Amino acid sequence: MMITAVAMSLSFVMSCKKDDSTKITSDNDEEATTYADRFQEAEGISSDVDVMSDEAVEMGSVGLRGGSASDDFGVLSCATVTNDTVAQTTTIDFGTGCTGSHGHTRSGQIIIHHNGLHYFDTGYERIVTFNNYYVDSRHVEGTRTITNNGVNTGGHMNWTINAQNMRITKPNGNYHEWNSLRNREMVAGDTAVFDPGTITYSITGNASGVNSNGVTCTLSITNPLIKPGSCFFRIVSGTIVITPSNRPQLTVDYGAGTCDDIATVTRNGVTHIIHIH
Repeated sequence: MMITAVAMSLSFVMSCKKDDSTKITSDNDEEATTYADRFQEAEGISSDVDVMSDEAVEMGSVGLRGGSASDDFGVLSCATVTNDTVAQTTTIDFGTGCTGSHGHTRSGQIIIHHNGLHYFDTGYERIVTFNNYYVDSRHVEGTRTITNNGVNTGGHMNWTINAQNMRITKPNGNYHEWNSLRNREMVAGDTAVFDPGTITYSITGNASGVNSNGVTCTLSITNPLIKPGSCFFRIVSGTIVITPSNRPQLTVDYGAGTCDDIATVTRNGVTHIIHIH
């Protein structure tokens, strides 16, 4: 499951065959994996919030990601959705703890302010905030604004995603926070049928952030990140360049489209593979 993120959906992240002659220190491998996991975590959580927000606003409930074919949330019986049509506000309330079918526990609230009703309507805008929202003991904060730009020159519907002051804090107090500006383009799927499992997004844009150790980082998407709903919106291809303030630049390649946990990372001309947790 995706809970994981995008986008943007930020933090920082990563199929191919490893060259046995390549020597990578365990410290470098651990660091690269940490960047990858943080980015995937942020992307996953962001995508998770977006899909649940879609369902809550469009359907008045959350429970079936991808329609009847996939029950990925499994929270239909314990998450409460309230729609205020006058204030145009939808609230998803997980109470003190709501565990989905994949074992992930959410608590607190996701609050969605929307201009209009339908995600696929040109001009639609959604502002998502959080009230004491946790995912598996990780505290999620910040604001995500999503604006439907209509159809682009390529004939695809696309959205601007502006993430401000997003932060994920672990129980030990360690955190990573970020701001990002991205474009989400729907390159596959039918806007007439709300079935996230059939939708594929292409993501472009940039981000910057900082962690609890004071290390800053910038991220640029150099080849669009492809996120199919059939893979729970996990990144399956595309490349990003990560520039930490205290380390050499990293290039992360997610591969050629396989739905897996494998990516490659290149630093100083040396490439190796990692597994994203």
